[in-house]
Amino acid sequence: MNPICFAFGSNLCTEQMVRRCPSAVVVGAGSLRGYRLAFAGFSATWNGAVATVVRARGESVPGLLYRISPSDLARLDVFEGVPLVYARHRRRVHEARTRAVRQAEVYELAAPWCAGAPSLEYAVTILRAYRRHGFALDALSSALAKSQDPSQ
Repeated sequence: MNPICFAFGSNLCTEQMVRRCPSAVVVGAGSLRGYRLAFAGFSATWNGAVATVVRARGESVPGLLYRISPSDLARLDVFEGVPLVYARHRRRVHEARTRAVRQAEVYELAAPWCAGAPSLEYAVTILRAYRRHGFALDALSSALAKSQDPSQ
């Protein structure tokens, strides 16, 4: 069976995801509970910090679930810089439509990393995807605010 990936950053842009992984099919919206969205590290591609998820009791991160082929999962590992930049972990993700809990591949920045601010282009890419998919902006707004002032 083809793996399911949970996207929460720029891979929310379905056009980008399909360019990276031609087999990608959106399964639906979901949420990663017990985590919060954060920006950290540095991407030369995006010229700023990139999205990651951090354990946080009582919070959740909205995202999209994609079903992709095993070969595209390997391609996505390359795009995400596994294992040096991101590490891929299997996490429990709650599917919005069916409320089913699915095992999904989630990319988290590999430790150690420092919080940082994303470029305007990267933040707008994610914001557009949030709006396109009807996600509440709370998680993104909070992560952007914390990226400007990590003491929050």
